[in-house]
Formats: sequence, C-alpha cells, structure tokens
Amino acid sequence: MKEHTALTSSINQSAAASASLSSLLRGDNRAIYPDTSPPHPAKIAEWGRNLGMEVFVDGSTTVLAGKVLVLDIDINDHVVVKTSFANNTNSNGNSAAAPELDAFLAREVTRWINAARRAAGRDTAVGHSREDPAIEAARRSRAIQEHLRYLMMLDGLASSENEKGLRWFMEPAVVSDHIRKQVASLQTQTLDKFLTQHALPLPFLVTPSLSFIVWLSPRAYLQLLRSSPPSKQSSMWNIDIPMTHLMTSLLDTLEDVTIATLRLVPCTEVAKSKMNSSDVPGDHTLLTTPSQMWVLDFTAKLPQNGVVMCQNRMRVIQGIVESRPIDLISMGSMSSIGSMSSLGNMSNMNFGEFGVASSQTNGSGGTGRSWVDLLVNKNSSAEYYTATYKSPNDIHPPLHLRLLAPLEPGFLLQRVPVRSVKQISQVLEVVREQCWLNESLSILQWSPEPQVLQSPRRPSNAEQGTQPEDAASTTLLASVLAGTVTPQSIPVNVYLPSSALSTLSQPVDPFTSQHSGLGMGPPASAGSSSGASLFGPGDLEMDMDIPGLSMSMGGGVDMDLGMDLSTSADPMQQPHGPETCPPPMIVLTSPRHVPGNGLVEIRVTLGGHGSVVGENGVWVEASPGVETGYMSDVVRRGGVWGLPGRVWNKG
Repeated sequence: MKEHTALTSSINQSAAASASLSSLLRGDNRAIYPDTSPPHPAKIAEWGRNLGMEVFVDGSTTVLAGKVLVLDIDINDHVVVKTSFANNTNSNGNSAAAPELDAFLAREVTRWINAARRAAGRDTAVGHSREDPAIEAARRSRAIQEHLRYLMMLDGLASSENEKGLRWFMEPAVVSDHIRKQVASLQTQTLDKFLTQHALPLPFLVTPSLSFIVWLSPRAYLQLLRSSPPSKQSSMWNIDIPMTHLMTSLLDTLEDVTIATLRLVPCTEVAKSKMNSSDVPGDHTLLTTPSQMWVLDFTAKLPQNGVVMCQNRMRVIQGIVESRPIDLISMGSMSSIGSMSSLGNMSNMNFGEFGVASSQTNGSGGTGRSWVDLLVNKNSSAEYYTATYKSPNDIHPPLHLRLLAPLEPGFLLQRVPVRSVKQISQVLEVVREQCWLNESLSILQWSPEPQVLQSPRRPSNAEQGTQPEDAASTTLLASVLAGTVTPQSIPVNVYLPSSALSTLSQPVDPFTSQHSGLGMGPPASAGSSSGASLFGPGDLEMDMDIPGLSMSMGGGVDMDLGMDLSTSADPMQQPHGPETCPPPMIVLTSPRHVPGNGLVEIRVTLGGHGSVVGENGVWVEASPGVETGYMSDVVRRGGVWGLPGRVWNKG
C-alpha cells in the first residue's frame, strides 16, 4: 500500500511538472526577439495561414476566414476590422455582427502597426513607449496571433452547432449583461466605491473575451479621476469614469489594478468532474463542451503574474469550485493527489487548470513562509516587518509600524475554473478581499526586522557625558507630564487576523490583565513579557527618548495579555473550512497621547459589520472614546496607516 501511494504521488508530481512546463512554453514566458520589419498585410496573412485560416489579400485589405468566422482587416491609413459569420442567417449587411470585437481587433492591430513603424524607423512621432519599439512590435504581433488562435478555437466549436454556434462568440457580452442587470445602480457611483462591492465586467479588454476589474488602488483611481475628460456620455454602468477613458487607461498607463479574464482553455475530464455545477435559480451557466473549460485568469496585468493569496482564502475558493472536502495538504492537482510541499519553494502548481504557486519551503508538510513574505519579501521570510509612515502635512510624528507576519502560507493564484456567473462573482469577491489587504500593505516599504538575540547594554550617564536622570529640569518633567513634548516617533503594532476577533467594547489597559477590547491582538516578542516587547525590543525607549529623562518601561511591568495565542507547529493541520475566513481586517494598536495611558486599538474591515455595509466600503471601529466618523474616508484615499497618528494628534 505504501509503495502504491509513493508511486502514485511520484506520477502525479511528474504530471504536474510536465503540465507546468507545457503551460510556460505556451504562455507569455517565451523569449521575445526584436522585430524591425515594417507592418504589411502579408504579415497578417501569414499569421492566418499558420492557424489554418483561408487567406485573401487585396492591396491593404486582408480577409481571414475560418469555418464560421470571417475577419476583414483593412490597414490603409486607418485600421478597420469587420467581423462576420458564415452561418448567421439573420445578419444585416449594413450592421456590424460583433461591433465590440471589431473595435478590440482594430485597436490591437493599430498598436502593432504603430510599434512596427517605430521599430522600422519609419515614424518616430507615432505613440510613445518606454519599451524598445522592436521588442514592443514583436510582443504585440504575438498577442494578435494569440487572439486569432483563441477565435479559431471558438470557430471550431461554432462550426459543429450550425446557427447556434454564434453563441460562443457572444458569450462575453451575455455574461456582462447578466451581471449588469444584477448589480448596476440607477444612480451614478464612484468607481472605487463600486469596486468595494462588485467587480466591473469589461468585454474585449485584453483578450477577445470578458475581463473584470477586481480592484483598483486609491492612487490609480485618483489618476483616472484627474485625467478623465469632461463627458456627458451615458453609461449603462453609471460610474463616474467614462468607459472609453477607463479602458484606454487600463491598457496604457494605469498600474496598481487587478484584472481577471474569463476565457476557454483545454481541460481533462477528471479535472472537470470535480467542479460544482450551478443549479441556482436566476444564475447563468456558462457554455460547456467536453474538451474545454472556463477559467478566470489573473495573469493578464500584474507584474508578479498572479495574485498573492493567503491559505484561508485559497480554501474558500476551492470550496466554491469543488464539491469535495477542502484539504490543501493532500491536493497536488485537481486531477490527481500529490504533496504540495514536495514541489519546492515557489513551485508552479497546476490544479488541473487551477494555477497556483506555493510559498512552502520545507518538505515536511509545514510552512516555512507567510503570505506576507510572498508579497513584500520574496527572497526570504521574517517574523516581523517594520515600516515608517510620515504624515504628508506633519500633523503627527512619524509612525514606526511593526507588522507580525501571519502564520499562514501564501499562494500565487493564477487560474481558477468556473462554470457559472455565481461562481465567478463568488471567486472575485474572495480575490477582492485579498487585493484590498495586498494593496494596503504595498503602500509602504516593509523591511524584515532583524532578530535581536540580546538587548545591548545602555551606556551610563558618565559614559555619555550627560547628567543623571534625576537632574532633569523641572520644566522638562512638567512638559512631559502635561503631554506637550512631541516624541521622535510613535510605535504602532500591526496585526492581520486570520480568524474572527471578539467585539471591541472595552478600553485597553496595558497595566491590567483585562484585555477584552484587544481581542486577539498579536503576541509580544518571544521570551519577554515587558511592556516594551509589545512594540518590539526597545521601541518605546528608542522612539520616545527625551534628553535627560528615560521613558523606558523596563522589565518590571507585567504585560500578561490573559489570552492563549499558541498555534500548532503546522498551520495547515488546523481546522479549516469556508466559514473560518473572516472579512479582511487590519488591526492597529498604539499608545495614547500623554497624559493619557493605555493603548488605542483601531480595526479597519473591508465591507461591513454583519449585514451593515460600512461607509465608503469599509467598516472602522476603535477603542471607546475615539472618534471614527472621518476614518472611512481616510481609508478610502489610502491613509489607513496614518489613522493612529490622527488619533494621537486629536489626543
């Protein structure tokens, strides 16, 4: 039995590695060689012939024909593309059969022509790009060939269904309309608020299929808002950004955006059989075929070729698309069982078409890295990360943030198989939650905190050449007690809960063991129970040091939090299920402004509290006595890390 299990595991690992290598060879990871040849209709004709299409060239016009699909591409002066279908008996010669597809292909061909002209030295004034024109021309020509290959796959499916086959080309628009009828508002909404509740579908954005804007950073939204031209153009989505400007910006200059693309890919029957089918009333089931399956692809825009996900949310996604119990330990692929940890550090995993890369590092099934490591520190791991936040208007001292890396492994989500619009919405909701956390963390530059084996000896006053502490001036002491002395920096503890916290209802007192308001805050440094250890070795002493007066709390203060924060050696062995993943939350804990004592805790949650949706898409709560009315708008504009400083300033 053991030999059979080992043999099966070895076969599955080999199959997964082969599938991964094949995916890399078919994808955009192939080397791109410079192309300096000028644009010509003959090139388009060559692309069509390589894909098995019938080709006709007449001057500047190239006609590419499959069994059903016919593309008429004219590149004379202004690129014009007209799509028609051979089995469309209801077509009108004067109307476009697929206007959105026509516009998409015309845009892609135009971009290739502009890059090819610059590469050939024929036109240096057309467009602008930071990329080498020869590389850009080669990359865009490859993209057009991939678009034509995808359309030919649809052509093969359509040819076997006669007139009904046109639905394969229309499916992106059908899905987009179905979602719009469910979530579109009659009143104009800001795009950033809309994205906190729903993903925005955009047909024919980066592929001849349907794409979704899953998340947009505050900086990206502000860039869109400032560059938007005045427009009274009506939009079916009623958002504040014109759709034309939005799509152009997404393709050209916009960064900090997460895009998912719905497309058909080849599949195996085993992988497909493990997916849930949709039987929900009012849901739209995607078109099915024995040889293809629909996937959400997250590799179109992000430079890291996927979305960094934590383990809990990966389990939720797996529970959405699969019917069997969730178990990441024994899951090597959707079509076969193998050991995930044995594939090595950042191994590309292929769960059928469930593309994932893992942050596992050891071979015993345990986790060597956190998902935060995968996001901010790809080369190594750390228990704590530190960053500094400075107020743009200097309304408070710099904040010294100390983040405890969650004991949760990370994964790089690339593809997720789906069968219905409901599954699409559920998967994108989970990914959106993770994107909010990822984008919030990416605002700052986080550095691994070096481990301190032994606290350095504090120099004596004689060695420093200063007067004894008891000789501090009465005026300085009075100013400290009155709270008029500004510290050099304010220590802030950052915690990202992996489970639900208790209600924040009582003030936090660091000098007692009653910490119901602190919920499940991060533990103190290992091997220490001092008050200073809550913010790291010597943080309070370093950041609040005042000449002539020591603010060190020393080791005589008992900071017993009165809670059990122990975790198992292997977090993947902990109980799990879709219900164990709470909404994404950021917990910030900082000292109160002198002369107040104790700690202030702020919790920022994406979405809402229970059934109540928070203002601006986030829910903010804080320790009693702290005003939170203004905080949701600050978070919306990317100022989540400055909240402790604002509270300290109002202190």
